[in-house]
Amino acid sequence: MSVQLSRPQFLFLCIWLVLGTGILLLPASVGKFALRDGWISAGLASIGGFVVIGVIGLFTRVFPGESLLQGYLAAFGPWLGRLAGLWQLLLVFIVEALVARELEEFIATTILPNTPSTWIAGMILFPACYATYLGLEVVGRMGEIISPIGIIITLGLFLLATPYLDFSYIHPVLADGWDAILRGDVVLWALLAEFTFTLQIRHSTDANWYLRTLGTAVLILAGSGVIAELTVHLVLGLSTQYTFYPILEVVRAIRIGDFLERLDTLYVIGVVATIFLKLSFLHYVLTSGLQEWATLQHQRPLVWSGGIVVWAACLFLWHGREDKLFLIQEVMWGYITVGGVGLVGLAAVVQLIRRWWTTRKSVGNSL
Repeated sequence: MSVQLSRPQFLFLCIWLVLGTGILLLPASVGKFALRDGWISAGLASIGGFVVIGVIGLFTRVFPGESLLQGYLAAFGPWLGRLAGLWQLLLVFIVEALVARELEEFIATTILPNTPSTWIAGMILFPACYATYLGLEVVGRMGEIISPIGIIITLGLFLLATPYLDFSYIHPVLADGWDAILRGDVVLWALLAEFTFTLQIRHSTDANWYLRTLGTAVLILAGSGVIAELTVHLVLGLSTQYTFYPILEVVRAIRIGDFLERLDTLYVIGVVATIFLKLSFLHYVLTSGLQEWATLQHQRPLVWSGGIVVWAACLFLWHGREDKLFLIQEVMWGYITVGGVGLVGLAAVVQLIRRWWTTRKSVGNSL
């Protein structure tokens, strides 16, 4: 199959795969454990990102030109391979439903408090499904258009927040110890582990820059995370742990004279646009994986039916915000470590062992 994504398009998709929900979840989730030292957690997360890239690199070397589901079938055989693929698809499904629920709650909290959740979730998922129906290249082009605008708005808002910085809020450094900093890395690790989902679309990229682009994305994300964590804690201080959307509160604090305020509208627009890109990408990964798992000729018949299932799941899998936060902060990192990174690495190791055993048997038979 010909390459459908350019390197900038793939880079932007990788960035928003993490930052799409990261700009909502990270400051509050990291602040629960490492309040003053959250910026250190963001910097250390790059180590976990390169570990994930290492596992992905091993997979691409063992299974050249094959997608994630194809690699599982080759390593584990038709039965166990399909079981492993189903586990992977379930992980992608839960992540997509979680992202849709997060955006639904954000919209309901900020701009549409009187609109039923069912309608908001439908308005979120319908355009994402339509973008998936049009194809991965369309999703990549949207990312290429939206990303520069989002980056400019984000940098502008952070620069406008600089007069409100109070460096006393992050002193003393390492006050809570390294244990709190490492606990703060849990959510960051879970988000970076989602890079394994890009293996499903590897055939739409170029092998010459695939891994290098992932590495570039990790460095950009680490730098962005450090800046975001520092800005949030330097503006809000200890109150960071008492708000669900700390970056939104930082933006609301910005005032320029008596005529320019309420810049949070720009932030809300940016959040909706970037999470829309993440949802479109995840839905493409889910439907393309289901197509390979069920050996269908095309994924389009799965786009709308899959969207309906995700719509129902995002509304009914979690009773409230506390259930969702418990999953994100306490459970998701382990699930994605075992079912995502661990399963990808296991498939590569099993295939290497099978090749070694086959080579050994062939040499023994020749003797």
